[in-house]
Amino acid sequence: MGNKQLFTNARLIDGLADQPLNGMSILVEGERISEVRAGSIDVSSDVEVIDLTGKTVVPGLIDTHIHTVMMDSECFPLFLAAGVTTARDVGGRLDLVLQNREDLNTGKKLGPRLFVCGPLLDGPGASFESPGFTIMLDRVESVDSVPGKIGDLLSAGVDGIKCYFTMTPEIVRAVIGYVDKRVPVTGHLGYCSSMDAIDAGIDGLEHVWISPYNDICALNMRFGNDASMMDPAFWSQTMAGWEQADLKSERMQKWVAAMVEKQVHMGTTLDLLWTAKAGVEGALKDPDRCLIPPAALERQSRMKKRLGDRPDWDIHPGFYETGAGSLALEKHQEVTRQLHEAGGRVVGGTDCGALAYPPPGFALLREIELLAEAIGAMDAIRAVTSVAANYLRADQDIGAVEAGRYADFLVLAEDPLRDVALLRSLETTYRGGMPYDPNRLKAAAPQHSPDGI
Repeated sequence: MGNKQLFTNARLIDGLADQPLNGMSILVEGERISEVRAGSIDVSSDVEVIDLTGKTVVPGLIDTHIHTVMMDSECFPLFLAAGVTTARDVGGRLDLVLQNREDLNTGKKLGPRLFVCGPLLDGPGASFESPGFTIMLDRVESVDSVPGKIGDLLSAGVDGIKCYFTMTPEIVRAVIGYVDKRVPVTGHLGYCSSMDAIDAGIDGLEHVWISPYNDICALNMRFGNDASMMDPAFWSQTMAGWEQADLKSERMQKWVAAMVEKQVHMGTTLDLLWTAKAGVEGALKDPDRCLIPPAALERQSRMKKRLGDRPDWDIHPGFYETGAGSLALEKHQEVTRQLHEAGGRVVGGTDCGALAYPPPGFALLREIELLAEAIGAMDAIRAVTSVAANYLRADQDIGAVEAGRYADFLVLAEDPLRDVALLRSLETTYRGGMPYDPNRLKAAAPQHSPDGI
C-alpha cells in the first residue's frame, strides 16, 4: 500500500457535507484515502501522524476550464501552489494536450491531474485566425464529417468534447448524438443557441458571458451568425447586452428551468471580468500579476502594437478595457445565483492560458471569490470540488475528502468559510498523498516583474 499517514484533529470541509466537521482523522495509504472518521483512528507505530489542530482541510480544487498549450510547462506547478490539484484542458492541439496529460498524470512533470478535450471544435467558419491561438482550434465542417472527426478524438482517448463558437446547431446536435454520453460534451457556443444544445443533451456550457447570451438578453441585443469574437464590437455589444438584461424575464426563467431539468453544468468563468472587480489599480498592484506565464507575456507584448505601451499591457484583456464591465459581472453573478438556487449545477473554471491574467492556479482563487459572492462560500467550494468532479465523471477519485478517493487535499491555516479569500492561507497541498509547499512552488516558477509591484 505504500506509505501511511494519519492526519488528526482536523476541521474538515469534505466537499460533500453542508457543514464542516470537527475533530476529524484522515488515514492515507499510498495515493488514496483509506478512512475518514470523527475522533481517533488506531494505527501502528510506524505510521506518520500529523496533528492538524487549528487547521482546516478542504479537497484539492478543480479548475474545469484551462488551456495548457497556451502556457509554459514550467508554470504547471503554480496550480498546486494555489491548491488546484486537478484541471481540465478544454482546447488545444490533440497531440500536445495528450502529452501534457501523460506528463502530468504520470508525474513526469509536476502539476495537477489533467483531463483533456482535444481541440476547440469550430464549425465551417474559424473563430480566430491569429497564429498564437490557432494551436487550440480545429473544425467540424459538416454533419457528415462528425463520425470521422469525433471518432478520431474518442479513439485517441479524450476525456470530453468541446463544441466551439461557429459550430452550427445541426452539427452540435450531430456531435452530441454521435458521442452518445461516452464522454461529457461541453460548449462555448455562439452560432448554436444554448437552448438548442440543452435540448440536444449537452452536458455543460462554458462562459456565462457568452454561451447563454442570446437566450437571455434582449432580442434586439443578440449577436448574429456572422459574429466574430475577434471583433472588439462583439465584446462591447455583449457587455452592453448584459448590462441591460432583464434577469426576471420569462426567457431567463425558461433557460434556468431547462438547465435544471437536464442538469447541465454551467462553467461560469466569472474571472474573465476579474479586473472589473479589482479595478485597474487593484489589478496593477496584485502580487499574482508576477506569476503571468512567459508565453502569455509574449502574446501580451505583441498587443502593444495595437494598444500602445501602457502600464496594464500585461493584464489587458485585449478587446475591452481593463476594469470595464462591473455591471455585466454583477449580472453574470446573478445568473449564477438564480441557476444555483433553482437546483442547477454550477462549476468553476477560469480560461487561464487563453487569458493571461489572472495566472494559472491563482485564477481559480479569483473565480471562487466571485462565486462565493453569488452562491455563498460553502457552495463555491463545492463548485470547484465535488460538483466539478461529477462534471468530469471522476467522483470516485477526486472532489472530496472521502475514503477511496485520491489523497488530494489542502491544509489551510484559516477557515475559508469565514472568507473564501482565506484559501490563500494554504500551508500544504497534498496530491496523491505527496506534500508540496506552495511558497517553494511559487518561488521556483518563472517570475514577471511589472512596475509598481
